[in-house]
Amino acid sequence: MLVTLVLFVQLAVAGVLLTSGVAKLRGDANRNTWATVLGRAPKPLRHLPAAAMSRLHVGVEVLVGGALLLSTVVPRLVLPALVVAALLLVGFTGLALYSAVTGRSVTCSCFGASTTPLGWAHVGRNLVLTGLTVSGVAASARTTGTVDNAMLSTPGHAALAVLGAVAVTALTFFFDDVIDLLVPRTPVRSGVRGPVR
Repeated sequence: MLVTLVLFVQLAVAGVLLTSGVAKLRGDANRNTWATVLGRAPKPLRHLPAAAMSRLHVGVEVLVGGALLLSTVVPRLVLPALVVAALLLVGFTGLALYSAVTGRSVTCSCFGASTTPLGWAHVGRNLVLTGLTVSGVAASARTTGTVDNAMLSTPGHAALAVLGAVAVTALTFFFDDVIDLLVPRTPVRSGVRGPVR
């Protein structure tokens, strides 16, 4: 069962990071978010170029997502890739927490362009994703040395892991849209997904 959990987490987190990274390639939303963050950072960090940091951010997300996919056939990558993914998610959670607590909102460019500010809903979402990833780290650490490959799950368990990962990826990708359906829009909360003109 641990093998199936590791496979599910690998695929779910890979899906989230890859869709997030690829979506950021459209438009300047992520660069603008980085400009905002760096503008509020301590003095030495303010001089970092937002465009370069945005490209680095996208590159890391795609690299870690790709490593998680590759780790389904190269087992020694599983644990380090999940640890790096967990650290990324802790950072994303911290940024959402900063935006929610201070009221100095940072625009969510999580999956491409959006005018929705990061808030408590994003903190919750990121905590769930972080918890999921940490559970994958723990399960992976327990299976190391006993299992050669996460794909050694039975076909039924593997199919369940894949379906669960697709569901997590889709729910995370459309998170702002789902929240907008469930929570009435307010002037502070309203936002749109897609290019802003």
